[in-house]
Amino acid sequence: MSGRALFLTLPALLMLTRVASAATPEPWSDSDPITPPSRITIGDYGFRGAAEYRANLLYVNPLALAAENENKEFDITHRLRLDAAVDWQDKVKLTTSVDVLDGALWGDNGNLGSAPEPVSGANVNANNVNAARTCVKQIPGTSSADAASYTLGLCDANYFFVRRLYGEVLTPIGLFRVGRQPFTEGMATSVNDGDGRRNRFGFANRGNTADRIMFATKPLEAFSGDKDTSDSRGLFLILAYDQLVTDDPLRLGDDVHEWITAMRYLQPEAGGVKQLEARLFHTYRWDVHNDTAVNAIGGRLTGRIGDFYVGVDGTGLLGHTREVSESFRVVTNDPPTSQTIQQFGFREVIRYDRPKWGAYLELDYASGDSDPRVSTPLTQFRFADDTNVGLLMFKHTLAYQSARAAAAAASVLTNLKAPTIPAEAIDTRGAFTDAFAIFPQADLRITNDLLLRGGVLMAWAPAPVIDPIASQQRHVDGTIHNVNFAGGKPGSYYGTELDARISYRAYEHFIFDLEGAMLFPGSALEDQDGYAARSVMVQGRTTFFF
Repeated sequence: MSGRALFLTLPALLMLTRVASAATPEPWSDSDPITPPSRITIGDYGFRGAAEYRANLLYVNPLALAAENENKEFDITHRLRLDAAVDWQDKVKLTTSVDVLDGALWGDNGNLGSAPEPVSGANVNANNVNAARTCVKQIPGTSSADAASYTLGLCDANYFFVRRLYGEVLTPIGLFRVGRQPFTEGMATSVNDGDGRRNRFGFANRGNTADRIMFATKPLEAFSGDKDTSDSRGLFLILAYDQLVTDDPLRLGDDVHEWITAMRYLQPEAGGVKQLEARLFHTYRWDVHNDTAVNAIGGRLTGRIGDFYVGVDGTGLLGHTREVSESFRVVTNDPPTSQTIQQFGFREVIRYDRPKWGAYLELDYASGDSDPRVSTPLTQFRFADDTNVGLLMFKHTLAYQSARAAAAAASVLTNLKAPTIPAEAIDTRGAFTDAFAIFPQADLRITNDLLLRGGVLMAWAPAPVIDPIASQQRHVDGTIHNVNFAGGKPGSYYGTELDARISYRAYEHFIFDLEGAMLFPGSALEDQDGYAARSVMVQGRTTFFF
């Protein structure tokens, strides 16, 4: 089995929580919305609110690059997001964010006798709708331990999902916030708040959230005669405690905790550099039961110089854990061991903006792991699911391949009663991982409301891409025979992807997006015969927002 599986999820350690009320500039993001919701006052009380409804049509052909049957995806999905906040004198505030019908398919979907149940037994009688979503499911009558036994199916969708709910109080010494809150502000390599419409291609879903107690302050203002209470400039100190996992409520040692210390500096203009932002952070995650101790260290530096906007954001994860080996020993019979964690990822961007056009160059890196043994370090880094890199290669093709492998591995561990299921993390869920990418792009703004965007994404793996579960199952006489997620020879080139987007905005409350991609796959996606079909994707999206 795999020594790299669990810590595909550990980059969620990164945190720089929301301090500023206005959107922070990011060179890799579209500034949308430009400003936060307006505050409406009634006496001492203030109210803020926002609503967004998105309907997205997706067509991918083929989804499985080496499959002969049922290898297309076509669906239309909903999502309504409702954000609200109420405050007293802008000093005591309660904030919530709710997603309704998130990812629910249009129509009356499902099969009688199994979840999700359709409203109508016969399709010809359909006069109503239900809430179903696409997911990876086992094909009836097949082996649950074989990745080829899984394909897209239907699962129950959430009618109502509370993504955030927290209270905060502004005191003379700083801001205290308690509750379910965003891991970060904006789009970082490891975590993403999922807010707005910031991705240059595609869209974000729920973002990353933590149950947290947070304190934020401007420490230098204690020594300043002229106090600067602005939340958009100056030096900020952020301290936070996260309760990430509560297993058995009668035990303390099996919980997962996290402590964050971060510094953030914002300055509208400094020394000829505009929109300057600098971040430094350290996060410590621990779990006594699994001997887990992980340090996340990283930061960000962005700023504008004339028409150029540049930035870099990166994270390194260092530590150890026994959780992976404790689970996989039920399969491999290898003795459990504390594995070293060594994972690194970054994004660098330089862009040149003119009123009618722009040029953009993005470099992305996420360390990989081509040795699945539990005796070796965990070295595979994964970007946040909602920090998109392209439209098709990572968001759909690799996501589908890895989801099938994860489902098979999770079934094996479940049947053998493993204490946890780290194999779930093999599913990339569309995240950029185990890759180095070059992504040049160009923008053409025909009018203020019409944007044309194109890009060429080229991606290589720093370590040959393998399916850690299928490779470990080919363990013969002490030798592991590695294969990729398609069952082929491990390769290092994912391929070349052409991306395009047309975006039309009307009345500042409606956007229509039409996006397309074509993937020319490389060796990392080929099957045992060295074959992988060229894939195309078309995506149309309407977004209504207030």
